[in-house]
Amino acid sequence: MREEERADLVTHLTELRARVLRSLVYAAAGMVVAWVFFDPVYSFLVRPIRAPLEAMGGQLTVRGLLEGLLVKAEIALVAGVIGAAPLIFYEVWAFIAPGLTRNERAAARPLLPAAGVLFLMGTATGYLITGPSVKVLLRYIPPGTQAWLTLNETVLLMLKFYLAFGLGFQLPIVIVLLAKIGIVDSGMLTSRWREALIGVFALAAIITPTWDPITMTVCAMPMFVLYLGTILAVKFVERQARKAGAREGSAAG
Repeated sequence: MREEERADLVTHLTELRARVLRSLVYAAAGMVVAWVFFDPVYSFLVRPIRAPLEAMGGQLTVRGLLEGLLVKAEIALVAGVIGAAPLIFYEVWAFIAPGLTRNERAAARPLLPAAGVLFLMGTATGYLITGPSVKVLLRYIPPGTQAWLTLNETVLLMLKFYLAFGLGFQLPIVIVLLAKIGIVDSGMLTSRWREALIGVFALAAIITPTWDPITMTVCAMPMFVLYLGTILAVKFVERQARKAGAREGSAAG
């Protein structure tokens, strides 16, 4: 390796380390804030489960002395990382942006805030259907038994559930990126809407905690609407690409 390349590599690694350390500081600060305001965060998080559970005479319980502390740490960690996500995304963008061309930066810049908005929309959707999903699941408890849910397992299930919805709502970002590199186009997306609908329902069946058709439909329809909206976004990308090509042709002429 030449001396210039070695120096350039050391510079990039030094910058990467600095940005990773700053991201960890942001996440730690978010965790501290979530820890301090744990009570309202926890109440908001478990509200969709507590209401139908208490309606059946059940309750959330802890099985060990350290379980409450563990749940508090888990919630603070997730809430802290989510709260610090905008700053962490900025550090990621600031690291990779210098290596992109001007057109690539212009194409990727709007996708970053869009990914954050879609993630929040996904987690909000998951939160809204948690209550109905819990009601359905509680119906399968045999008569004469009491619903005693352990706190740690329940909270972990909910956090995974919300994360799955947040990731599922990243589908438009993936499709737009595939369109930008020429793998898919608006015509293909439009003609394959039936296959997309089946795929969306399959994804909904995976990430929803129940198998009842109502919950899966409530989960799947927002994602399918996002798919249809993504077709419009891809058409916009294609129009922009055609305009850019026409301008380059005019300049070359």
